[in-house]
Amino acid sequence: MGTLIKLAIAALIVHGSWRAGTAYWKYYKFRDNLQATAQFAGAGTVPDLHARAMEIASEFDIPVTAEQVNVRQEKNFTFIDAAYTDRIEILPRYFYPWEFKVNVRAFTVKTPTSQDFVPGTGQ
Repeated sequence: MGTLIKLAIAALIVHGSWRAGTAYWKYYKFRDNLQATAQFAGAGTVPDLHARAMEIASEFDIPVTAEQVNVRQEKNFTFIDAAYTDRIEILPRYFYPWEFKVNVRAFTVKTPTSQDFVPGTGQ
């Protein structure tokens, strides 16, 4: 009987670890893809980057709304911040709300556009 209880406890620990690990795996994939998006933003606009962030969230089933994702650009830097709460099934039928925060900062090299060219200066 003691062995059965130990096996049941071990199964519960494995179950909770698997569920938490899966949630963190999704979080890390989401964060890494947002980092790449910010880093290679190029001449992308804030609405374009926001739409891409929402596409990435959809790809990884991240429960984030458009209001929870903030994208801004300052000179050569792109910032993407997101916060969401995921429900993790720690025990069977027991869900724990876990808050995840993503803060991505990336130096972005913007490609020159025709508006950046000053005629007659060679620049």
